[in-house]
This record gives sequence, structure tokens and C-alpha cells, in this order.
Amino acid sequence: MIGDCNISWVEEFYANSLGYAEDDYTSTVRGRTISYSPDVIDEVFGFRRSDYCWASQQRCSAHTAEEYAEML
Repeated sequence: MIGDCNISWVEEFYANSLGYAEDDYTSTVRGRTISYSPDVIDEVFGFRRSDYCWASQQRCSAHTAEEYAEML
């Protein structure tokens, strides 16, 4: 899906995404602000919320309702 990339852009993305006091899930590449928040990643890759995840459902089904509520 990713294919060829310009490694200098990748390096710039990582260099500009680190070192902030508050992580706002943004970086700047060539003057453009790029968001890498969980919601954006989910939308780009078509991921569904974790409550639809089979593995998550199986893990939680082994717990009582009270334990499950504490995990949320």
C-alpha cells in the first residue's frame, strides 16, 4: 500500500513529531501539518473500533461484568 517513498520526507516527519511537551499527534513535512492521531489512522486504514475486535471480545468474555466495566 505504501510503495516507494522519499526517505528525506520520512526523516522530516519523525524529526518534527518528537520533542513536544504535549503530544498532539501532529508533525510537519515541507510546511504541511500531518495528523497521526488514532482516529486519523483508523480512518485511513479502515480500522473499526476496538469493541468490534474479535480478540478484544474474547479477552473480555473471560471476565465478569464488573471486571469488564473496570477495564473500560
